[in-house]
Amino acid sequence: MEIEITAEQRAFRESCGRLAAVLAAQWNRGRGPHDIDPPVPDEASWSRIVDTGWLAIGLREENGGAGAGVVDLTVLAEQLGHHAVAAPVLGTILAAEQLQAWGAPSGLLQDIAEGEIRLAPALDADLRGLARAAAGALAWDAAGAEAAVIPSSGVAYSLGDRLPFADPTRAVRPLGAPSAGIPTFAPTAPDDDAAARLDAFALSLLTADLLGTMQAALAAAIEHARTRAQFGAPIGSFQAVQQLLADGHVLVEAGRSASYYSAWAVDALPGREALRAARVAKAFVSRSAVEVCESAVQVFGGIGMTWEAPAHIWLRRAHAGRSVLGDEHHHQSFIADNDLSRS
Repeated sequence: MEIEITAEQRAFRESCGRLAAVLAAQWNRGRGPHDIDPPVPDEASWSRIVDTGWLAIGLREENGGAGAGVVDLTVLAEQLGHHAVAAPVLGTILAAEQLQAWGAPSGLLQDIAEGEIRLAPALDADLRGLARAAAGALAWDAAGAEAAVIPSSGVAYSLGDRLPFADPTRAVRPLGAPSAGIPTFAPTAPDDDAAARLDAFALSLLTADLLGTMQAALAAAIEHARTRAQFGAPIGSFQAVQQLLADGHVLVEAGRSASYYSAWAVDALPGREALRAARVAKAFVSRSAVEVCESAVQVFGGIGMTWEAPAHIWLRRAHAGRSVLGDEHHHQSFIADNDLSRS
């Protein structure tokens, strides 16, 4: 495996970062919980997302996609997290990959890739896994979505109103009645290897989003420490602040290694091994992201406690991302059970 991303991937990262910054700037976090804009992109923003090819990048060519690898998608997901993009890009990509794995018709996948149909992924009621049934399921990252499809049944369900959720940049909505607007299809269940790879795919992208979130919080905290003065000196000169930032840097770089290895593993290793790598990465980065974002709030001091400061957006996104698809306790339990059963 290549330890460093390629020149093309670095260029892709820069282009993703530019558009992600534009999209993030158009979202209004308001001056309080009742003043915040819902995370629904306007038509112009959605058109830019579609035209850039973000929704199609991971789909196979016969389904209207570019057939990119998971490392490429990780580059995108990291930038979405870094800029706290309040548009359902990651949810749409995950929903499309679910449907592709379950043999959805090419026409439906092409409509998703072209932004004609907006679907959200359906997760279990506790948001820990991809839903296999509609009862109690919740659509995640579902702002502006028309429906969520349960791939195992091939049935699309309409969505209810947005529910309270820790992350204001993402919408969670309950599934309602079957949707007449999206035709059903006869699913083909993926084999064990493909099913494990799908789970690893989802975990890898969410881990990358968390990585971007913690990187943004750390970078902002470092910049604040350079410019904010107390007692006649920048606060970054104080050992206590330096220690917080140094610890955060270690966690970010370790998380980056885990995240990109798990992304590489999805394409390069058998499904079971890829899923183990993804569980390790999600467990480590889930805990680390919250720790780094909490430290950023401390470095910001009093201003970090205000709604107007972005620190709480990163922290909320980290806490929510930690829980979605399972936190570190969830995945460490799986890893321990599997490793012990094989010993």
